[in-house]
Amino acid sequence: MELKIEKRDFLRGLTRTHAVADRKSSMPILSNVLLSTESTKKLRLAATDLYLGVTAIAPAVVQKGGTVALAARTLFDIVKALPEGEMTITVGSDLQTTIELGRIRYKIPGLPGEDFPPIPNPGEADMTALDAELLAELIGLTSYSMSSDDTRPHLAGTMFQGDGKAVRMVTTDGHRLSKAEQVLDESSPMLDFSMLVPHKGVGELKRVVDDARTAAKGLDEAPVVEVSTAGGNAFFKSGELLLSVKLADEQFPPYEKVIPQQQSKRAVCGRSKLIDSLRRISLVANDKSGGVQLHLEPGMLRIQSQSPDVGEGTEEIEIDYADEPISVGFNARYLLDALGALPHDEVALELSGSLDPGVIKPVGGGVDFVGVIMPMRI
Repeated sequence: MELKIEKRDFLRGLTRTHAVADRKSSMPILSNVLLSTESTKKLRLAATDLYLGVTAIAPAVVQKGGTVALAARTLFDIVKALPEGEMTITVGSDLQTTIELGRIRYKIPGLPGEDFPPIPNPGEADMTALDAELLAELIGLTSYSMSSDDTRPHLAGTMFQGDGKAVRMVTTDGHRLSKAEQVLDESSPMLDFSMLVPHKGVGELKRVVDDARTAAKGLDEAPVVEVSTAGGNAFFKSGELLLSVKLADEQFPPYEKVIPQQQSKRAVCGRSKLIDSLRRISLVANDKSGGVQLHLEPGMLRIQSQSPDVGEGTEEIEIDYADEPISVGFNARYLLDALGALPHDEVALELSGSLDPGVIKPVGGGVDFVGVIMPMRI
């Protein structure tokens, strides 16, 4: 194989793919990125850990076709360190790969491209285009409550659904839950999909979404990401970048049963003010529980916490509340995570009883969001 390629184009493709390569795998080939020529004008880069797969296409001048697998991290570090300019990549008969740019030359060993595992592709599956800005917002509103515990695969992911004219994401780690949903306009296609995307896949999906948003800057068209499912895999495509994710074959909890349908008490307060107060009072919370107590009475919220080893703290803030007094305990970090995910100036805290889940909702327009937090005994 022999080709010429601009450093910036090669680095962009490597940036998109090299992070997926699994350097800790017992299969050495998985720590590599596969380079293969698609035509006389395109170089295909691919990486996989057998659960995630990423492929990217970079423009190149191919003088001799072929394929080779090269150490992903080494290749990325080399190309990143090179100055801008046109690179020459030559693969010898022994798979020794020479990388040249100006007076700089590297030689690194390669593995047979034929040994690289095949990466799933959507084939003839229909791809549905979704607004990349909307996907970015849904991920940002829900990723904080997703479990990263791989021993609980039914929780270690995001439930991603398209239902008629609505698209939603739901996550829960057993202690809290978040649901973000957007009803699309009448011109949008009808949606019909439901997939449990593992947490590593959600991280890579965010990269695809960010790539789409970056590529659309300065253009009149809104950034989109195409979505489809086939053969137990989800596919997300942005331009020449394709992500495949092996879906979790698990039963996601029936989240609608977890979300309280009617809360008897509702308080509204400034989001930033509540965040600042929670951060201050949580400084004296118990290290293990992180618990704070919220005491609501008409016009006022008192946040308090104490720890025998650290001390105690109390702060009162004004809120819009006109119901009976109530006290309920929560993990401060869970409250802060939910509040931090929202961009709104005001939030509503909905409660029923001292041992009932609390619900956080934004006040104002935008994506329909519900954050549920289990209470604590304090």
